[in-house]
Amino acid sequence: MDICSILAQNIYKYRKESRLTQDELAQRLGVTFQAISKWENARSAPDISFLPTLADIFGCSIDALFSRSATTESAPPDLPIPAFDDSVLRGVVLYGNKLLKIEDNLTDKFTFELTSLPDIQLSGVHSECNISIDGDVYGNCVAGMNINVAGGDINGNCNSGVCINLEGGDINGDCTSVSISIEGGDLNGSCSCSSLEGDPHK
Repeated sequence: MDICSILAQNIYKYRKESRLTQDELAQRLGVTFQAISKWENARSAPDISFLPTLADIFGCSIDALFSRSATTESAPPDLPIPAFDDSVLRGVVLYGNKLLKIEDNLTDKFTFELTSLPDIQLSGVHSECNISIDGDVYGNCVAGMNINVAGGDINGNCNSGVCINLEGGDINGDCTSVSISIEGGDLNGSCSCSSLEGDPHK
């Protein structure tokens, strides 16, 4: 099979997987839907300048558009990396190329520690492990294990699989966890937990 036919099949396949019509894809690329139809029927091929944008829209690599393996070692397929920049800081632990999750019973051994973030405005922090924060987070904080807030503020919601420990700074959103312990700072949203120690609203 020639390269044009492979590209045509993959554009069609990835467009369908992305649940886009030919017209919707055409609008995102600034071309006509007839151009998309020609690409998918191997009657013409997109200009090389469209390939990075197509890969971004489909959430795949340019190599994948040509059914080729990436020349560099790629991340595990379940690694939570979005196709666009969302300014969320993600802490992951890999065992070989396997992404460790809560059910692997190892994530409690790791702590994702964030201290002093003067030049970074994080829209969120996500990790399957423990998270320790001494700095400001402008969005949500999600941890598979514990969230320890020692300083700085979290301006979104907090969702922890085990415990949220608020020892300084404020949480300005809602908190969901098995247990919540408050020894300093304020929780300015609602809290949902089985066990609460301290006063969430001072």
